[in-house]
Amino acid sequence: MAAALLLSVYIGSEQFGYVDLALYGYLLATVLSILLFTIRIAAWTSRPPARRLWKQGLQMFRSVRGWGFLLRTLYDNIGKQRFISGRSWYRWAQHMLLSWGVLVSFGITYGLVLNWLHFELVDPHTYSVVLFGIPLFRMGVDSTLAFLIYHGLNWTGIAVIIGCLMAMRRREVDRKNLVEQTKDFDIFPLVLLIAISITGSLLTVSAMWMEGRFYTGIALSHQVAVIVFLLYMPFSKFWHIPLRFLGVVVPMYHAAHGPKACSRCGREYATGRQIQDVQAVLEQRGIPVRIGGTDLHMSDFCSECRRVVNRLAASGAAIKLERRGITLQGNGANGLTIASEGGDDRYAAALPER
Repeated sequence: MAAALLLSVYIGSEQFGYVDLALYGYLLATVLSILLFTIRIAAWTSRPPARRLWKQGLQMFRSVRGWGFLLRTLYDNIGKQRFISGRSWYRWAQHMLLSWGVLVSFGITYGLVLNWLHFELVDPHTYSVVLFGIPLFRMGVDSTLAFLIYHGLNWTGIAVIIGCLMAMRRREVDRKNLVEQTKDFDIFPLVLLIAISITGSLLTVSAMWMEGRFYTGIALSHQVAVIVFLLYMPFSKFWHIPLRFLGVVVPMYHAAHGPKACSRCGREYATGRQIQDVQAVLEQRGIPVRIGGTDLHMSDFCSECRRVVNRLAASGAAIKLERRGITLQGNGANGLTIASEGGDDRYAAALPER
């Protein structure tokens, strides 16, 4: 990742020809933040369940259908944010302002700080917008488009401030949040975002209406706030930002395979692939929960049936699986074993592996 970032800066700045010296502090903090995020993502995906999930989910990218599903999932989960829209319009509006304000701010900041994007003066009245050394378009220095682009971080900052204030109000009036929230995990990130947005906007105020007064002090305050945020982010609540994007493989993973019916009640409760992967991960972890004398696994039951068969086994009652034509019983060691099959009890002494 470090090599990829260095190469991207080299290409974007046209062989380090357009590196902005004023952004060195931001650049170092951004690179370190991305590396810390990389470490966390690598650790997360190295766990057997997550690794198997990724392997299965990434197989969908081999087909056009998989890519179509990915785009629809990104639109629903990131664009419309349907995962939170059903709770309340207030929470949805708050989350939309915060998430899109932060994401667009990151897009602008990464582009400028990593030198992927810069502006070249074509003539005294025209700028050329250059991305990775490729001129995209030209715009007048005093045009409306230039004004909107120059102040992109101000617009996103306003959205972030409104979203943060809405979140802080909800944390103040919601009793559940008052009980569960912590200052370092729930409150500090909001205060830090507000500080970044306000100091960033004050830079514009100083430059446009105060003739540059206090600009150096404001710039230093803004840089400190941003660097603290970048280094704090991989270990904070904002870790869920990349996790939300990584999580798009979950619905893809579930949609790629057909449903599986419970071996006891017949109700569909998961996909066949998911159950196979659960069993494989448990085997890999050395904690198989097979049912002795059969090819069944406890994960072949839905959650309700797992509770029922465990209670029946604990009380010494027989457990009939009419769909399979077998009867189970407890094995005396917190597990199940076969009691009879088609009237034949020759498997009664069979024990599960664990």
